[in-house]
Amino acid sequence: MNNFNENTAPASLSFELMKMAFDAPNNRSIFFTPVYNEEKEIIDFRFTLLSRGTIDFFKGIDRTGQTLLEILPDQIAQIESLKKAFLDNEQQNWVRYYENLEGKQHWFKVSDCKVGNGVYRIWEDITEQKIAEKKINALLAEQIEDKYLSLFNSVDQGFCIIEMIFDENDNAIDYRFIKTNPAFEKQTGLKDAIGKTMKEIEPKHENHWFEIYGEIAKTGKPQYFEQEAKELINGWYEVSAFPLNEELNNKVAVIFNDITARKNVQKELSEFNSRLEEEVRERTASLKKVNSLLEQKNIQLENSNRELESFNYIASHDLQEPLRKIQTFISFIKDRDMSREEAEPYIKKIHSSAGRMTQLIKDVLVYSRLSVEKEFVDVDLNDILDNVIADYELLIKEKKAKIEKSWLPTLKAIPLQMEQLFSNLISNSLKYSSEKPVITISHEINPLTNTIHLIFSDNGIGFDAQYSEQIFKLFQRLHGKGDYAGTGIGLSICKKIVEQHRGTISAKSQPGMGATFNITLPLN
Repeated sequence: MNNFNENTAPASLSFELMKMAFDAPNNRSIFFTPVYNEEKEIIDFRFTLLSRGTIDFFKGIDRTGQTLLEILPDQIAQIESLKKAFLDNEQQNWVRYYENLEGKQHWFKVSDCKVGNGVYRIWEDITEQKIAEKKINALLAEQIEDKYLSLFNSVDQGFCIIEMIFDENDNAIDYRFIKTNPAFEKQTGLKDAIGKTMKEIEPKHENHWFEIYGEIAKTGKPQYFEQEAKELINGWYEVSAFPLNEELNNKVAVIFNDITARKNVQKELSEFNSRLEEEVRERTASLKKVNSLLEQKNIQLENSNRELESFNYIASHDLQEPLRKIQTFISFIKDRDMSREEAEPYIKKIHSSAGRMTQLIKDVLVYSRLSVEKEFVDVDLNDILDNVIADYELLIKEKKAKIEKSWLPTLKAIPLQMEQLFSNLISNSLKYSSEKPVITISHEINPLTNTIHLIFSDNGIGFDAQYSEQIFKLFQRLHGKGDYAGTGIGLSICKKIVEQHRGTISAKSQPGMGATFNITLPLN
C-alpha cells in the first residue's frame, strides 16, 4: 500500500503525476513536510507520502504520519539537510553509511529537493556497490603494498607499512606492522614484527611517534622529519611517511634511515663550536682587559709625563728662583763687607727663600710618593678628621675658626693619604679666609653605587669658576706669593690621592662666596 490519495497529496503537485511516480515498481521516494514549534521554527520532518519501494524497505510498515526523529532520533544531520533543501531551495545530494541494530551495513545515496510545501526525496540503496568498491580498493591497496615492498626490498633504508590504532577519543595510541623490508630489522633491531603492535614489541616507545603517524593517517598529508628514538635505538631516524592510498584507511607507509652517527657528528661539531665561541669570548674578554690595562697605563704614562714636565719646571724655575735669591743676597753681603746689623734684613730674606725651597722640595716628595703607597685598609674617617683638627689646633684658635662636622663612615683606603687629603683641604680653607673661617665637613652615601660623597665647604675668599679645574694642576696658583703662602701643590696632591682611590674631586666657588670641594670615593 502506498497510502497515496488526493487528501494526502500536496496541493501544489499534480495528483496524477505524483500517483504515477509513487506507484512505479522500483521507485524509492519519500515526501516530507516540515514540523514547526510554537516559534514557527522547523524542528522535524513528517513522512507524508511513501513510495511502494520505501514501504517495502521498512518491511511493509507504513510510516505515514510519523516524524523522522520519532523513527531515527539520532539523525539530526538529516534534519539539517532537509531544512536547507526546504528553506534555501537548494538540492541536497549525499551518501550516508548506516548500520542497523543487527549490525548489517548499509550505504544510501540520497537526493532531496523542495517541491511545493515539502521536500521530495529520491533515495537508492548502494550497499552492494560500496561493498564491491571496498573489495576492489582492498585488492588495489594490497597490490600497492606489494609494489612498495618490492620497490624497497633492495635498498638500505628501512621500510614498513603500519596500520594506526586509535582509542575511543580518536587519539593515536599504537600501530601494527603490516609489512616490512629486509633492511627493517637492521635499522630497528626488531625481529618478527609483522602482525605485532609497537607497544607489544617496545612498551616504552615514545608517544610522539604515534602522534605523528596518527596525524598522517587522519589528514592524508605526508611528512618528512628527523626524530629521536631513545628507547628503540638510543639514536635518531630520518623519516619520510605518507598515507598508503586516498581512502584514509589508517595505513601509513614509512621510509626511514638511522642517522645517529650523523647526529653525533653534528652534536660534537656543535659542542666544538660552543667551546670555540667560549674560548673566543674568553680571549676577547682577556684582550679587552689587557687593552683596558694598557689604556690605564697609557693614561698613567701621560700623567707621569705631565708630572715630569712640571718637575722640570720646578727644577728650572721654582727651585732655582729661591736659590738665585740666596746666592744674590750672599754675594751682596760679601761684596759690601756688611756688618751683622747691616746684613740682618738680607739674612732674613735668605732664610725665607731657603724655607720656601725646603717646603717646595717636601711637597714634591709627598706628591711623588703617592704612587708608591698601595696598601688599602679599613680607615675610620672620624679618626682621620680628629687627627687633622688636632694638628691645626693652634692655627684654628689663632684664626678663631669654627669646624662643623658630622659622623663619617669607614672605608677602604690608604690611611696616610686620607690624612694628607683632609689636611690639605682644611689647610686650604684656613689659609684663604678673610674673616673667621667656618669650615663644614659633611657626607652622603649612595647605596646603589656603594660610594661616599664628601663635602668640604668654607666661607673663604673663593675664586672665579673658570679656574675650577686649573687649581688642581701642579704649581698653579691663583694668587701671588706675597698674598698667600704656598707652593701650588696642595690641591694637586688632593686630586692625585682621590684618583689613587678611584674617586673624583671637583670644586665650586665664586669670588667672596667661599668654596665647596666635592669628593666621591668608593666605600670598598
